[in-house]
Amino acid sequence: MSATMHAAPEFLARPVMGTRVAAFAIAGATVVSTVFVALDRGGGGTTPAEILAGIAGLAVLKEVVHGVAIASVCAYGFGYATLARRLGLQRPAVLAALVVYLFGCVAMIGATLLDGFVTPHVALDAANAAPERVAFAYNLVHYLGVVLNDLAKLGWILQAIAALSWSITLVRMRGGERIVGVLGLLSSALVCAAVVGSATNMSMASLLGVLLGQLLWNLAAAALLFRSGPAMAA
Repeated sequence: MSATMHAAPEFLARPVMGTRVAAFAIAGATVVSTVFVALDRGGGGTTPAEILAGIAGLAVLKEVVHGVAIASVCAYGFGYATLARRLGLQRPAVLAALVVYLFGCVAMIGATLLDGFVTPHVALDAANAAPERVAFAYNLVHYLGVVLNDLAKLGWILQAIAALSWSITLVRMRGGERIVGVLGLLSSALVCAAVVGSATNMSMASLLGVLLGQLLWNLAAAALLFRSGPAMAA
């Protein structure tokens, strides 16, 4: 066989439409989701009835914010499936990382559905209800919060593991690919440290650590996809 057939798959320098679309999907999802997450807020209140009323009053906002978040997760899934294809799905580590990443997306969508739709609808249903029903709804909202936190953490960890695997592949390449791989390693370490070191309810510092780590990796991966073409066959 020729030397080309034995060479490790690399990225070509020539951009193509498919990878540029994936780059825009990742970059756009990063920017849009960051803006909309900043719009989200709590309802306030001190008593169970006041807290539920506050959540119910923000139902439309939460549906919009979290609807955008779900669309962003789907965009990430498309973008990183493209990245995995270019890295070479014939590589077991790359293919396994894609499966892990997509499971992470499913976990993130589950957390988003609970936070943006299920919880506000429970609060709306409890409006003007009997005290016993308000108490039940308040406890339900509390434990839904515990579940969505666990789902979000699972999603972040799975996505960080996938990014770690892809980054290990990238650091074995040359030039810009290696730089993106190093950034991916740093991002994965930051996300895992923030999640593992957090309590059941994540502190603002831990959440910012996760968001910073993901922002670093997403923008680096988008830049790589934008400037490069498809992977060469092994």
